[in-house]
Amino acid sequence: MTYAVLMNQFGAGQSQATTYGALSPVSPTPDKLRLMSVIVPRLWLVALIVAVFVGFALAYVYLAPKVYESVAVIYVDPKGGINGYDDMRRANETGWDNPDTLKSMAEGIRNGVVILRVVDRLELRDDPGFLEDRGYPYTDAEIVELVSKNIDVQLRRGTRLIDLAVRDQNPERARNMADALIEEFQNLIREQNSESIAETRARLEEEAAKQLGRMNAAENEVQEFRLQHVKIALNEGTDFTGETTLDLDKKLASAVSEVLLCKRDFEHYEAVKNQDIERVFDIGSYGDENYIQDLLHSRNLARAEFVRIEKQFKPAHFTYQNGELNLAGLEEQVDAVAAGVGESIENAYLRAEMREAQLRKTFQEKKVHLIEVEGVRKEFHSLLRVRDSAALTYQELLARINETNFDRGLDEAVVRIFASPLIAVKPVLPRQNFTVAIAGAFGAICGLVVVIGIGLVDRTLNSVKHVESSVGLSVLAEVPKAMGQEMDLRESFFVNYDPNSPVSESFRSLWASLSARHARSIMIMSASSGEGKTFCAANLAVLLANMGYRTLLVDADFCKPSMAELFIDPMEREVGGEEMTSQNLCQETTFKDLYLISCSRFTSDTEEPMSEEIFVKMLEEAYSSFDYVIIDTSPLNLAGDGLKYASHAESTVLVVGSGKTDFETAREAAKELKGVRAQLAGCILNGS
Repeated sequence: MTYAVLMNQFGAGQSQATTYGALSPVSPTPDKLRLMSVIVPRLWLVALIVAVFVGFALAYVYLAPKVYESVAVIYVDPKGGINGYDDMRRANETGWDNPDTLKSMAEGIRNGVVILRVVDRLELRDDPGFLEDRGYPYTDAEIVELVSKNIDVQLRRGTRLIDLAVRDQNPERARNMADALIEEFQNLIREQNSESIAETRARLEEEAAKQLGRMNAAENEVQEFRLQHVKIALNEGTDFTGETTLDLDKKLASAVSEVLLCKRDFEHYEAVKNQDIERVFDIGSYGDENYIQDLLHSRNLARAEFVRIEKQFKPAHFTYQNGELNLAGLEEQVDAVAAGVGESIENAYLRAEMREAQLRKTFQEKKVHLIEVEGVRKEFHSLLRVRDSAALTYQELLARINETNFDRGLDEAVVRIFASPLIAVKPVLPRQNFTVAIAGAFGAICGLVVVIGIGLVDRTLNSVKHVESSVGLSVLAEVPKAMGQEMDLRESFFVNYDPNSPVSESFRSLWASLSARHARSIMIMSASSGEGKTFCAANLAVLLANMGYRTLLVDADFCKPSMAELFIDPMEREVGGEEMTSQNLCQETTFKDLYLISCSRFTSDTEEPMSEEIFVKMLEEAYSSFDYVIIDTSPLNLAGDGLKYASHAESTVLVVGSGKTDFETAREAAKELKGVRAQLAGCILNGS
């Protein structure tokens, strides 16, 4: 079955353009109603499958071996350790607070060594209830693998508590194994502590002996260095002269600064001595000397006095000559003093240069000596640090060796029992409620899969959408399933006996759709027998008669004529009416305005069903006497008479049996009707 065919079972495929539009087979639209119509009627099958699964689950629960669980709670002591001395133990106290370390401790309980010790301690190798007898002994690896599967160790988040659970078919043995696991794990830790302490003490003693040798060697080097440099004060910060390199640096810097100052004054002097010697007094602080200030003041007074004399006296006058001589003497004296100041500036510059040169020479010699001394001192201090470090390390090793306590280390246990294991009363496996629930859920899933699978392979039409998408015709009415269709047709005239029923409403809806076409002759056809064709034709004819229309019901089903049995009272004599043709007889029925022509009277001289010409003539005569003609014909797959007559009916309706008509059969029937140019109005979905 192709993909498009499978999806058509739930409403996919091509539909009538006049109703819901075309649906592409490659873009299916699931029909929830179709899905429910597949599942709901077969819920008994789902329940049966669920019951089978639950039955197997209950059988398993009652027949499977019972497994008991013994639970213990272990506390990891943060003060415990695996080493004897305090420093390492204090380091371990922090380590046991680490979640990763606690998880490693929890996993260590399932250590293969511990499991084998427990097996040997409880003599489980020879216990037939513990290990299945297979004819040859189990290896240690196999035992560890089998036992570890029944041991569950979980660390409680945020705590130092470890939950230990041991499962076994014997509850007492499960308890004993849990006890033994804890004790053997504690013993293993104690043994590791003892071995670790012994190994640590041996390593410490060996390292202490080596460190003592290194300390003595460092002390000898210090003493030899002292002897080699007896002339140097190794512990002092100066040499024999009391000067340091810092002092020399300061003196040299001062001399350089003095040279620079003197050089500046000398260069200023050289610039002014040939121009205005008196400007020498502006250099440095020479002009601030008192005798120079007095001399300059006297000279300036003499100049002012001579200016006054020049205005009052002539050059030949005695006063003029005395004032001139006095001023000249003072000018010479000022020049002489200025020359002396200049000579002092030059001499100071020469002395500063000589002093700087001497300091540089002395500084170089002393600095080389001081650098050598400082290098010796640094080397000496380095030797002292090596000696002191070796001595300190040796003292720490001795302290660790002395602090090692074997008795306390052997008694310490990291793992302590917080809650002792007990003998279980109820088994934990198999879990009855869980197993039954899982079996029921899985059974329900399998049941639904089976039912949906059945629905997928079901090729019959079940819904309006399915019919329209598969057959390509619009559904004029959806007739609900009625008991009358499955029992006696005489009791199935719902439009007359039960006019308010859903079946009657569906036929009124059918007539509302057909009346819009203004067709006087309506042929009711089906692809196969048993799809409710006669039921639909009879109810439609009764509906029209009840509405006051003169209606002729033509029973043209040559394979199985049944209308006469439904509508003609067998106790009454057949009364012949006006002949419409030479080969038929119109009879009144038990319903007012409803008349019947039975195909049992449509026989020609050759004993064959009536020809198209006779059928056409019958229709023409019927139009003159009746308002509507309802024609019931043979199923298309049993006889081809309906195809001959369909092209002459003004409207043709194809009946599709819900859950009975295969969509390929219905599609082929519609194709054949279109092939003879029948006026197809649509479909009736009967028995939905």
